Amino acid sequence: MKQSCQKAAAAGIICEVLYFLSVTIFLVTHNDIALTVWELMTVAGAAVMLVGLLVIAEEYGIDPMHRRLLTVSLSGTVIITSIAHFTSIGVVRPLAAQGEAIPEYFKIGTFPSIEMTLDYTAWGFFMGAAFFMLFLGIKDKPLRILSAVCGVLCFMGFAGSFFNENLWYAAIFGYGFGFLIMCILVLKKLRGKK
Repeated sequence: MKQSCQKAAAAGIICEVLYFLSVTIFLVTHNDIALTVWELMTVAGAAVMLVGLLVIAEEYGIDPMHRRLLTVSLSGTVIITSIAHFTSIGVVRPLAAQGEAIPEYFKIGTFPSIEMTLDYTAWGFFMGAAFFMLFLGIKDKPLRILSAVCGVLCFMGFAGSFFNENLWYAAIFGYGFGFLIMCILVLKKLRGKK
């Protein structure tokens, strides 16, 4: 199990680096292909986080009830963010390219919009719930503290986005940087046990 946890943590680190790289490339180029890559990396990142957090949770002895709730929360993130991004890639952007007038409230990247609300729900609410399930279900103190911080940041970003879109960025620190730090911490701990 230790080896699969190391692989999951390493995959999490690689995925986070690729995700932030795809964001940077889009912000620099504002290219449609770069936006598609960013959106696909978001969906892939959700799947990697689902597997990674479940493997980490099992390695650190999560109890069965919290593992089930963690799985439900992570699945919510994957499903909802997939709907938002595949709708953007497969429907909204092709229609816009054909000259259709797409209302702002259907576009990803503008707020308030249906797609951004879906994405904020996936990454703020459901990812926050996942981090809290991890916090409640494992005993490792550093991972518990980090999980609680990540969960609070995700929930703050989700709730805050309804008042001011800039408050959403708290969630990005929770799931983006928090998960990256968690994977690095897990790798260090597991290598230290050798």
